[in-house]
Amino acid sequence: MKNLSVIFLAALCVGLSAADHADPTAEKFRQVYDLCPDKVREYSKQIARDLTAQPQWKDAPAFYYVVPPRSDSPRKPDTFPADGVPCGELQIVAAPGEFEPASIVLAPLKNVDQFTLKATDLKAKSGAVIPASALDIKVVKNWYQSGSAWYGYFADALGRTLVPEMLLNDEDMIRVVPATKDNYVRYANEDGSTSYQWMTANFTVTNYTFSNQANIGLIADAETLQPVVLNKNEFKQFFVTVKVPADAKAGLYRGGIGLTADGKLIGTAPIVVRVLPFTLPEPKTNYDQNKNFYLSLYGANSKNPRILKNMADHNARHPLRVVTVDVFEPEVFEEDVARIKACGIATKPLFSCTESTGLLSDRHPVGAEARALERFRQIIKKTAALTQKTLGHTEFYGYGVDEGGPGTIRRERNAWQATHDSGGKIMVTSNPHRELLFALDYLNLPSAPAPHRIAEIRKFHESNPDAICSWYANPHSGPENPDYFRRLHGFQTYKTNYDLSANYCWWRNNWNDIATPYEHNLRGLIMVYAGRDQTFDTIAWEGVREGMDDVKYVSYMKTLALEAARSTDGNVKMLGRRILSRLAYLDEERYTLDTLRMECINNILRLRAALKKGN
Repeated sequence: MKNLSVIFLAALCVGLSAADHADPTAEKFRQVYDLCPDKVREYSKQIARDLTAQPQWKDAPAFYYVVPPRSDSPRKPDTFPADGVPCGELQIVAAPGEFEPASIVLAPLKNVDQFTLKATDLKAKSGAVIPASALDIKVVKNWYQSGSAWYGYFADALGRTLVPEMLLNDEDMIRVVPATKDNYVRYANEDGSTSYQWMTANFTVTNYTFSNQANIGLIADAETLQPVVLNKNEFKQFFVTVKVPADAKAGLYRGGIGLTADGKLIGTAPIVVRVLPFTLPEPKTNYDQNKNFYLSLYGANSKNPRILKNMADHNARHPLRVVTVDVFEPEVFEEDVARIKACGIATKPLFSCTESTGLLSDRHPVGAEARALERFRQIIKKTAALTQKTLGHTEFYGYGVDEGGPGTIRRERNAWQATHDSGGKIMVTSNPHRELLFALDYLNLPSAPAPHRIAEIRKFHESNPDAICSWYANPHSGPENPDYFRRLHGFQTYKTNYDLSANYCWWRNNWNDIATPYEHNLRGLIMVYAGRDQTFDTIAWEGVREGMDDVKYVSYMKTLALEAARSTDGNVKMLGRRILSRLAYLDEERYTLDTLRMECINNILRLRAALKKGN
């Protein structure tokens, strides 16, 4: 069996040529991907035809296509953007305070050593401005992942596939060697030097351990978008996210993104943002407009303000274990609460934040069991007093035994009752077990939301009217497809009458997708990657944000439609009923989500006008 250094050297040497595949550890490196000659031959013809209709770009070293940012097909270096508009206008519709993406794909006609993109301010006719700083541009990095990448979360030890995933400011942070299908990640070492570490080792490497994943304290992206290289015939995607200021006035804002090749401005991609005349309220559940809808993910218990802000900006404002109510160090809890509030993280309710409610005991405990239960009872009383003092409520959820069966749940009941007596609540991951769960406040069901589970969720809600229900796993996180994650964590969860999405997991140290030390049969179950003082966003994570925004739009539309349906004005009443009927029959597993969003916006505007709620 070879050791790590031997395999590392082999990865550098086998099949590489100086022209096509540079040493990934060399100071000068040019990222080049393998292209399918047949594909290049075919799309070169289409590019030539598209250029004929864009004469202003005919002498430029590259031009661009505007593409849907959340496509369910992976955009690889030799994938022609058939859904793109040549030299089109980036168009965004968003409410004040909302983040909304657009995307372009560069089509290089020759090599460019330094290609840069720079946004201008966006201006309305009224003189209002969305500053250029509100536009965040990232390059979408293609790299090698396990063979089921994009479509699944199970490991494929014999396969590696190129897949677009990470959103970076500096594409050189990750170097890819197509000849060996290997990834290398840049380390900023403590002595000031940089090096590139192999991140595609498999389990046959001698002494493979958790440490072969990554030293995340040494991984950092640039703070701003850096120049990229363009290679002839090799497509490159950029993700453009606009954060509409919360106080932005409604209207059309126009600007552009300047494209510069080796120091020369070759053109500008126009961008127009329509700011809507309403803000989005917090989302509600489909089955009860009085109950909130949440996104609450595992693996998101950071204390880093930058990371907390990232979660809040992506609508994940209720992460599990984001704080711990430590009754022995109340000042620490108070400091943590102040920190997360400043970052936009919600403090009501608090999920999985207390002493575990998974204490097991007989129905009538004696001896050591009775003493343990009394200790737990006193801690939970102090927990309730501390949250009441600090937050003004006792809406905290203690986490029971993970994935416990009927026997385990019966033995948790004493701890559950002690929590309830103090004003707290209980959550567990488990299957329904029918009437066994009547004392539960939060059930996290395994497996994805699906129509056949609606009956079980309805029964749980009927027997626990104030309780909430979420789902996790099957699928876990892992697939890179942003459209899939948008649907799964958004409209599909909402429409099947869940209260929240609580999948596993947001992040953990899974930089090496080829071999993860947690579950050998699974891929790296993550939505983002961890680095020094930051996370690295992915297109899947952007999809999750859009899914939650879909729920905001749908639930606001439903709120207005219900109000309209109660109107004494016959026309307004019929408008409300028509929209409610349309929503009820929409297929959450198949209906196009971009169309859903536009329908919601159109209906919200119609309902607001009918109900005389402004422009």
